[in-house]
Amino acid sequence: MGSGGFEGKTGPKGTHGPPGPMGPKGIPGLRGEKGESGSVGRTGLQGDIGILGIIGPPGLKGNPGLQGLKGPIGQKGKPGDRGPHGPPGRRGSHGIGGHLGKKGMKGVQGSKGPTGIKGKRGPPQNRSLTQRWSQSDEAEESFCRPLGTKDNPGTTCNELKVLHPHLNDGYFYMDPNQGCHCDAVMVFCNFTAGGTTCLGPLHSQITVRWKQQMGKSVMPLQWFAQQRGGHKFEYAGGNVVQLRFLRLTSQASFQNITLSFTANRSTIAAPAEVASQIIHLLGDSGKRIDPHLIAVSGKGWEVHMAVKVRGNTELHRGDMELLPVRDLGVEMSGTSIIFSEIAVVLGPLCFL
Repeated sequence: MGSGGFEGKTGPKGTHGPPGPMGPKGIPGLRGEKGESGSVGRTGLQGDIGILGIIGPPGLKGNPGLQGLKGPIGQKGKPGDRGPHGPPGRRGSHGIGGHLGKKGMKGVQGSKGPTGIKGKRGPPQNRSLTQRWSQSDEAEESFCRPLGTKDNPGTTCNELKVLHPHLNDGYFYMDPNQGCHCDAVMVFCNFTAGGTTCLGPLHSQITVRWKQQMGKSVMPLQWFAQQRGGHKFEYAGGNVVQLRFLRLTSQASFQNITLSFTANRSTIAAPAEVASQIIHLLGDSGKRIDPHLIAVSGKGWEVHMAVKVRGNTELHRGDMELLPVRDLGVEMSGTSIIFSEIAVVLGPLCFL
């Protein structure tokens, strides 16, 4: 075989052959640098509500909130069961004595007492003067000093206190006009208060009620006498003549009244604040008692009204003709309609 010849020239480029088979997967390349953030896309549609998750553990206790506004007064509840008897309270003050009872039966005569010790001989006296003194004179002197009894009444309790300082508070007979003792009146003498002469009311406890009637006009001022057929407050022994002489022989007179209010709905105003505006008192002279003569005080739903008038040197004794209180009126305004009932306790009329 002969030696090889020289390498020939590169021939022309042939046509593209068919693609060869896919080679094996290459090794992953290195991680490239983080690219720039793209623009925010459009808001997607709202998805469906997910399944309710598990209730988490209770959180920490929060700080107390501010105190809320006071709510309205609720309806009156049913009476509860009677509780056990409490311990005995303190002994109260002495009350006003009761009315004088009927005369009792004559008692059995007692046994004769022992003879007393013979007294010392007195100084010599004029025989003529001694003869004038008799048992009838002693009885007459005793009768001249009033005892506060039916047959021997006093003029006022103040006078009786001066004549008999040892007397205790109680009921006695007085005849202020100093006429026949047949018209003497029984009064309560409060010697502890300086000898006041007090006439008690025939009915000390009364109740004032009213109802709202729809479609009917309501009188602006309703008096208690209108509910009793025109009958006003009466007082034991308080006739015109004896009252006139009590005013003439006294420097002042006074009377206390206690009011207990019952509300029919919640209210902010306390009764003591509106009592002087809605409560009116009618005097014995037929005139309304001026508010400046009435001292009003109270606590809660109880109100105390103290009326005090003073006399002067004139015959009519100034404002003393206003007492005793003869009637009580309630002003039917928006404020008074809140109260459906008023329990009234009339105190005695006292002169000093």
